Amino acid sequence: MDSIDELDMFEADRRLALYNEYREAAKLFKYYIETELRAYLANSVDVEPVAGSGGIYFKVTLTDVWIYEAERMNRFVPETVIYSVNDVHVQTLKDEE
Repeated sequence: MDSIDELDMFEADRRLALYNEYREAAKLFKYYIETELRAYLANSVDVEPVAGSGGIYFKVTLTDVWIYEAERMNRFVPETVIYSVNDVHVQTLKDEE
């Protein structure tokens, strides 16, 4: 096996581990939020459209957040604010009760 195959396998393992972490984390959150750049899980979300000189953008405030990003050391954060000029999708997750 050459180093490219090993790197591909390593990246595939990391993606699978992140997906498995997401599946477990999703049980703890109320909302799934998706922007053009990444996805989030949160227990509180506020999307505020803001009229700027270049047009409308969205200010998204999330609290109690899990960030779907493999390179982050700590994916759980207490609060984050996202600014997006593109669509922001918010879905309410179904309770597992």
